[in-house]
Amino acid sequence: MCHRFVLAIGGVVALASCSLAQSAAKDVVRLAEVRFADGSVVRMNVLQETIEVATKYGKLTIPTDDIRRIDMGMHLPDGIEPLIEKSIRNLASDAYKQREDASKELLKVGHWAFAALQKASASPDLEVAKRAQSIINRIAERTPPDILKMRPDDVVQTRDFPVVGRIASTTIKAHSPLFGEQLLKLSDLRSIHLRGQRGESEIAIDAAKYGSALDQWFDTGTVIDGQIRLTITSEGSVDLWPQTPGQYVAQPRGYNTPGKGGAFLAGALVGKIGETGRTFLIAERYEANPTDEGKLYMHIIPSPWNNASSGTYRARVTTEHIAISGK
Repeated sequence: MCHRFVLAIGGVVALASCSLAQSAAKDVVRLAEVRFADGSVVRMNVLQETIEVATKYGKLTIPTDDIRRIDMGMHLPDGIEPLIEKSIRNLASDAYKQREDASKELLKVGHWAFAALQKASASPDLEVAKRAQSIINRIAERTPPDILKMRPDDVVQTRDFPVVGRIASTTIKAHSPLFGEQLLKLSDLRSIHLRGQRGESEIAIDAAKYGSALDQWFDTGTVIDGQIRLTITSEGSVDLWPQTPGQYVAQPRGYNTPGKGGAFLAGALVGKIGETGRTFLIAERYEANPTDEGKLYMHIIPSPWNNASSGTYRARVTTEHIAISGK
């Protein structure tokens, strides 16, 4: 038997049926943890292909697949902005009742009016400044500090750099098996953390550049987190003493002598996730569900003889989603 039911979590209200609850996006490619204003977190699939962000240098259209995290600035709910503007104006009204009503309305609006009230508190009109400051104090008493400190701009962290500006739309389209397809209001959100990204890339690591000193790491451009299955395969050879070619040739697992630093064999292909992450051996094949988060870096362990190596390792990096529930 099929029953309908109503669910409400984090500002998302959904009327679900059996068919809706059982249906999901055919290709789950943008898994995300969506954090709402009330602190709840819902795992969803972001359906939008791009996000437009207005910056002081112009509008950018960012592919959603390149986004790793969005930290929301202050977005006002529909209809609130004109109400705040009218009430701020009425703080300077000649009519005492209008000033009183405006104060009550702004107090009722609460933290949504905080930025406008801060500006009004610097008004040369002493009546306006005094009322605005009084309302600010009362709102601050009942509102968590992190909400009052919300910045006006959104911060969109891409795989390469952060973008600071305002998301042009008022909603983001997403889907979860529990709620179905939803238009998430930006005013209800605090952050969207996009998790596992699926893809495959082939790279070449030059031993002369990334295998001659311990601090030389190759940035693969692949971002890893706890929702990704990572597989790396590699091949090739590196000459650890090219002055006499062919005498000390290493494969990705390394030569039979410890390299510089002593933790791994010379010539071994190693990796780390994040700039300060733990170094691990890749060798000819590495497969794991990493718990660390950050960019994937690779490095060739230098020879112990303080000389530059030569040669290239070719690596194929594959990332796949780890299935998660829509809870």
